[in-house]
Amino acid sequence: MKDCVFCKIVNGELPCYKIYEDDFVLAFLDIANDIEGHTVVVPKKHYESVCTCDNTTLCRLIEACKKIGKHYVDDCGFDGFNILNNAGQCAGQSVMHVHFHVYPRRNNDGKWLAPNNPGCDKELEEIWKNIKIETAATPKLDDENAVVLYTDGACSGNPGAGGWAAILSYKGKEKVLSGGEENTTNNRMELMAVISGLEAIKKAEKVNIFSDSAYVVNAFNQNWLSSWQANNWKTSGKGEVLNKDLWQRLLAATEKFEVEFHKVKGHSDNVFNNRCDALAREEISKLKKD
Repeated sequence: MKDCVFCKIVNGELPCYKIYEDDFVLAFLDIANDIEGHTVVVPKKHYESVCTCDNTTLCRLIEACKKIGKHYVDDCGFDGFNILNNAGQCAGQSVMHVHFHVYPRRNNDGKWLAPNNPGCDKELEEIWKNIKIETAATPKLDDENAVVLYTDGACSGNPGAGGWAAILSYKGKEKVLSGGEENTTNNRMELMAVISGLEAIKKAEKVNIFSDSAYVVNAFNQNWLSSWQANNWKTSGKGEVLNKDLWQRLLAATEKFEVEFHKVKGHSDNVFNNRCDALAREEISKLKKD
């Protein structure tokens, strides 16, 4: 996000004292320096809060917090640590980019990081009794007999190691697919996600495809593909259409069904898009570990 201070730090536009970094997470010392070793742990992708962050990224954030806290205890002479998250301005969240605080602690350091309210436990107990967690459901579409296919692709470098993911939903049943390639591009991974999802469907009449890739969606909805084929796979500038092999494979996969493409906003609050993105980036992480 353009004006987010944490995004600027992740992108190298603002300096920081880096503590830890991997494909998903960046951790750095808090500029407030209120407690020795106070560390901020953020995802590299922008999410506003824990409520909009996908579970895979949340797991990676907590893993990083554990590593950092253990380092402070094992290697820096601290006795323990706090992990703190604020969700929403009323809860003290000052930067609307989900983040966790790691506070190294020493015995009898005199610091108190939680509300000291004798009646707090009873109040929290009542709150928990009344909380109802709503799970994300497959979007309600006009045609309930259609397969819903969410896809996403990602690349570390372009070209570079890439990953793709697809989530298929049909009448309450879900199938998740993902994969990766060592040397590819983001656009090829976006295409592979859709291709793999369609090729995995055994029986259906209609498929609603949701992607955050304008490259994929516009090729169908703005008739780019028809023009390319009519021009013998040449662009309007008379150049060769990139990824011709995958476009032809995708066209063959769409011929089996009535297909509609829907553009969704990437890096936002769409649960399925975020899940696909996290799965695709997990595939990249696997490739880098090999």
